[in-house]
Amino acid sequence: MQRGASLGRAMVSLATRGAPAHLARARSGATATTSSLTRASSHNGARHHATWSLQPSHPTPRPPHRATRGRPSSPPVVARSSTTDSTSTSAIKGDRVTLPPPGDVHLWIMDPADAADPALCRDYRERCLPASERDALESEAANMTEGALRQATHSKALMRWVLARYCGGEVAPADLRFAHGEHGKPRLVGVGGGATSSSSNPSASHDDDDDDDDAAWTRIRFSVSHTNRLVVLAVTSAPGIEPALQQRWKPCGSPTPSASPGWGADVPANASHEVGVDCEDERRRTSAAADKLAGRWLSALEHDALKAIGDDDARASAFMRTWTLKEAYVKALGTGIAAHPFGGFDVTLRQSDGRSKVSSGLAPPSSPGVITLTERSGTSAVERRAWAATASRWRMALLKPRADDSLLVAVCADGGSREGSNDASAGMNVRVRWTVPMVGDVAEGTRPPPTLIARSEGFGALE
Repeated sequence: MQRGASLGRAMVSLATRGAPAHLARARSGATATTSSLTRASSHNGARHHATWSLQPSHPTPRPPHRATRGRPSSPPVVARSSTTDSTSTSAIKGDRVTLPPPGDVHLWIMDPADAADPALCRDYRERCLPASERDALESEAANMTEGALRQATHSKALMRWVLARYCGGEVAPADLRFAHGEHGKPRLVGVGGGATSSSSNPSASHDDDDDDDDAAWTRIRFSVSHTNRLVVLAVTSAPGIEPALQQRWKPCGSPTPSASPGWGADVPANASHEVGVDCEDERRRTSAAADKLAGRWLSALEHDALKAIGDDDARASAFMRTWTLKEAYVKALGTGIAAHPFGGFDVTLRQSDGRSKVSSGLAPPSSPGVITLTERSGTSAVERRAWAATASRWRMALLKPRADDSLLVAVCADGGSREGSNDASAGMNVRVRWTVPMVGDVAEGTRPPPTLIARSEGFGALE
């Protein structure tokens, strides 16, 4: 099982003051749950499969305008139905969805409380995961807490169930095949196991038509993150597969290769069309003071900004916001902290007028602030200039899935890819959908709309 969130590893490193060699194993890619997507679990023995359904209680109509948003009278709950056997195909495969255009993001959110029933978690492991993942997770389950096992199961189920829907109606979640990049970032590299199928050849040329099921999977780019109260999957698309890059991707289960020239902090990563997502609880309080963590891991500019906040809770919340944005960025790069240290770039949050910092309190701001990314990575003037030139291509957004909650989600996507350049006018539109794997998408209006805290210049719309 992959090590925990990198913030947790940063806390351990701060406590021990040892060299951060362990960060070579840090998560660097789209998933925040495992470093190998082949690690999952099995549930042996025959059992009755129940059908699962969302049963909203008194759903609230979707507000006509974001300013008039209201809270639902009761959130949807997951319940078991004894009338239908969920061994049916429809219980495993969801309705097909179309990929967003390059630069836009679909943000799928799962509330773990909607899938807390142990029987549903067993269904996820039995029916969304291939046998190799089930076997691997079961072998590690003895060393995991019940909560950790549930989080790993939820994130894998969400990833596979949703991504399969982009691949076509006949694709089951367990049919998806993944590989790792140079620093562990997962990529979907095939659908099904047939050696003669077109999906078994990632380098094959495909039509970019959204209706071509064989081509859809080659264009998917994604990132996953979770906390104990939230699981999120960000999905965007690339115009087409890049055959020349396939040598960098290794089948899941094989050792993750070390960094090679042209990758990492020294040279800008080739991360065209990629996306990264991270989620945290803004009220999370670390065992080390926020200013100590900031001094150890963040840039000097970010550390100084945090020190200027007098209130301890406000300073800790501001630290969590900054950390979450930086995590999303390095996950989009596919490098992680190990190859792209946080101290080498700045993420600043300011009000839209540019005259003051974004409020660090838990309440959403009256208007979204502005996120600015400044790259200073590199060991020479040439490298630093190369990195600095890439900053304008990235679009970032910090949002709250629920305005009255402390959960944060940060999204970072390659916005310049839409126009084929670093043009800052290329926006990033983010569409949020709540869902429960094998159950269905939560009806619009039964969850409050998301609240945008801050965004990059050129950001499009949040739906």
